[in-house]
Amino acid sequence: MLANTVLTVGVVLAAAGIIGWITAAVLNRGAASGPRGRGPQPGEIWWATVPYRDGEGEKRRPALVLAGDGRSYTILKITSQDKSHRQDHLEIPTRTWDRRAAYNSFLDLSAPFQLNRLDFANRAGVVDPATWQQVAQRHRVGMPVPAGRTSSLPSGRLISWLSTLAFVLGLLAVCAGSTVMPWVSRVRHEMEVAATADVPLHDATVTASDQGGSGRSYDSTLNGAHFPDSTGFWVGCEGKPSVVTFALDGKYKRFTGTAGLDAVAPKDIVVKLVVEVDGKDTATVSVSRTASAPLDVDVTSARTLTLSAQRTKGTCANATRPYGAIGDALLHQT
Repeated sequence: MLANTVLTVGVVLAAAGIIGWITAAVLNRGAASGPRGRGPQPGEIWWATVPYRDGEGEKRRPALVLAGDGRSYTILKITSQDKSHRQDHLEIPTRTWDRRAAYNSFLDLSAPFQLNRLDFANRAGVVDPATWQQVAQRHRVGMPVPAGRTSSLPSGRLISWLSTLAFVLGLLAVCAGSTVMPWVSRVRHEMEVAATADVPLHDATVTASDQGGSGRSYDSTLNGAHFPDSTGFWVGCEGKPSVVTFALDGKYKRFTGTAGLDAVAPKDIVVKLVVEVDGKDTATVSVSRTASAPLDVDVTSARTLTLSAQRTKGTCANATRPYGAIGDALLHQT
């Protein structure tokens, strides 16, 4: 479920990025053509098709708009040729409307041209205030574009950047949804399985023991049955039981296993094993080398489990490991 959600979010983000790029391209084109698609305005510089003075031929060049009514416009042409020797030409800072320009341009003040709306291609920018003031002293002009107002459209560059970010995040989400998230789901499933799996008693924490070795894992044979994963317990032979206590911390429901005496125990010894849950006797069995006993104890919400073993018959002898063992001793979480 989570992987599908991440994958879906990734696809949506990637699609949003592509749509954003398209939108940015339209906005950038619209910004170049003039705010909200309106026509040329006084004080703006536009790329337009301007006829030659002699009337033969025309050239696409920048032009300064003086006035217009939406159909017909009065303009002054701009040239990149050096006209510093001419009194009827005014040097203007090109970089105010063309940042790529290396040199200033010259505005032809001699005579305006009349163009129609279709002669204009795209907007370049706005003329600087000082130039506009000089032009207004020599020609009739309309109201100029307010200073700093270049476009009422959202920034295409910002949208393009945000679109790229959305697209990259979308691709990462798609990758996560198709590869990482299934792996995370698999790990989580394994953890959930582990959380509900049976736990060997010897894996529980031993909180108290009067004999070293009690509560550890052993390979035991009980009454002829082999239990390679059993939990050992020492037997008290001096008039009192040997005790080992495990911490359960309320995590388990049942405790099961097969209690008996391992082959290291003397043949004639009999042992009483008492299982206590939170200090209360819950099960008592008698075991020997030829008699084992099943255990199935309710440990729901129990904090501790204690095994208490004492010899009731026979003679003890030296041993290198505990006499007693519980084969397949398991704590069940369900």
